[in-house]
Amino acid sequence: MDIAKRYLTLQSVALPLIALAGGTAFFYFAAPIVIPIIISISLAYILSPVVARLDKFKFPHTFSVTVVLLVSLFIIGLLGYILFLQVNNLALELPNYWNSILKFLNELKIKLTALGLQNSAWLSSLEKIDISAMNLKDFSGVGKYLAKGLSSVISLFFGGFLIFFLTFFILSDQKNLQNRLIKALGSQEEKVAQNILSEINSQIKSFILVKFLITVALTVVLTGGLLIMGVNYAYIWGPLAAILNLIPFIGAVLGIIPPALVALIQYDSFWMVAVVVLFFVLVQALESNLITPKLLADKVNLNPLAILIVSMYWGWLWGAIGVILAVPITASFKVICDHLEALQPIGILLGGKGK
Repeated sequence: MDIAKRYLTLQSVALPLIALAGGTAFFYFAAPIVIPIIISISLAYILSPVVARLDKFKFPHTFSVTVVLLVSLFIIGLLGYILFLQVNNLALELPNYWNSILKFLNELKIKLTALGLQNSAWLSSLEKIDISAMNLKDFSGVGKYLAKGLSSVISLFFGGFLIFFLTFFILSDQKNLQNRLIKALGSQEEKVAQNILSEINSQIKSFILVKFLITVALTVVLTGGLLIMGVNYAYIWGPLAAILNLIPFIGAVLGIIPPALVALIQYDSFWMVAVVVLFFVLVQALESNLITPKLLADKVNLNPLAILIVSMYWGWLWGAIGVILAVPITASFKVICDHLEALQPIGILLGGKGK
């Protein structure tokens, strides 16, 4: 009896670990194929309402899909070009910003010393650092790290055509895909399978669409606010903060740091930094405590800690793209877990309040 219990306990622990290890290896090595597929499915969920709206005007379905994708491609290209110009200008100005930060730190050290704080341990340690020797005279070294960090984005750019055609075929054949999937699950429980797939599809679609619209709205509001305050490179910091906001807890904080530092260097005033920080905190608090809970009240309810952990996991596997895709992947997996009895314990762990 004791041996059987030990065996069952070992089996119940070992099988999930083996499955996790196998899944990790698969997603790591199959990333060039899996990432475009997940992006295409997410885009299909986002664009499907627009395609459905055009279909109501009796346009051919293929024509509606083609028009929506071409317009979306044009908008993404235009925004990408504007962002590229901003990043290029920032790359040229980055040494000046870095040197300004060092100058500010040096002045702060002098002021603290003048106030008679030179006996403090942390200031004594700071005095040993030669800040002037840290000046950045050229951008070549930093450029290598940026180029390495952008490798996944460049790969995504070259995979753009694959994503475009995958999204096209998913949108064009979405009804047939669902019917074939139902038949593949077996004809005996066809109605049950159809109801489950319809519910899963509806919840995932709603979740991804709401998250996308919230991210777009945050991008517009944060970018507009920074433009009004006159902070440089607002077209970079607004979208960056909106995307980072998908990561619970640390994402919102990380999104505030770059524009706050730029405001400090640009205006040489802590008051302007306070204004930028207060603006971001108010907008993000309104979004996270009022808007998002209301829009997602009857949709997928995810545990913020679980999202943070899976964001770290997918970020480790796929880099920046993994962090962005972690939310829709987790939401999709949570809905599937809720409808499969064997996976319901995992769904409970991923769920938020009341789930």
